[in-house]
Amino acid sequence: MTISDSHLSIADLHPVATAFAIEWHVSLSELSQPLEDKQRLAAGLLLQLSLTIDRPIANVCVERIDRIAPTGRNQGLIDFKLICRPVDRPQVHLGICVLPFLDLERVEEACTRLLVYKDFGLDRLCLLRQDNLMADIQQLPTCLPKLLSPQIGGRFIPLRPKDIVTILTVLSVFQNKQQHHVTNEMICAYLRQPKLSVENELISRIVLTAGS
Repeated sequence: MTISDSHLSIADLHPVATAFAIEWHVSLSELSQPLEDKQRLAAGLLLQLSLTIDRPIANVCVERIDRIAPTGRNQGLIDFKLICRPVDRPQVHLGICVLPFLDLERVEEACTRLLVYKDFGLDRLCLLRQDNLMADIQQLPTCLPKLLSPQIGGRFIPLRPKDIVTILTVLSVFQNKQQHHVTNEMICAYLRQPKLSVENELISRIVLTAGS
């Protein structure tokens, strides 16, 4: 996704706009119940965040995206990390963790394991969960409050329905690009349009947690 897209015109991107419209409606139909597919949500986020590399958002620039190590200890809980550079400040390693599970015992276990996120070389942790599930997670007396306490320093960003649909749509367009007769280059160019970049509040909020 580093291919130059400077030569593509707005007309070239019409097939991509059509693909996004089709996949948006498909993704919208999935909101009838909470989505527990952590890997799918994380993959969609990874695609969108990869487009911000070397493209500053406010005072923060994402320099690269890395895996979490050691992988055996992480066991896929923290999905990936952003290496960010806030303006005039040291580099920040920001861990991204999608936590969509409905089972509260599973959530409690995950939050307990996340308390030691700094052992993975992370400076901060950004936890994402559907906002309609927050009433459940707030019933846990020690889980989320401790993780987000000043001492631990985790950050929380709620996933709104609009955010989830966008994540799934981006992923589906990439996965079904041959069906829609579009290329990675065309999709990236479409997503990098200024209007879309400005409107993508979720991605901006994630990146800016590295500078807060």
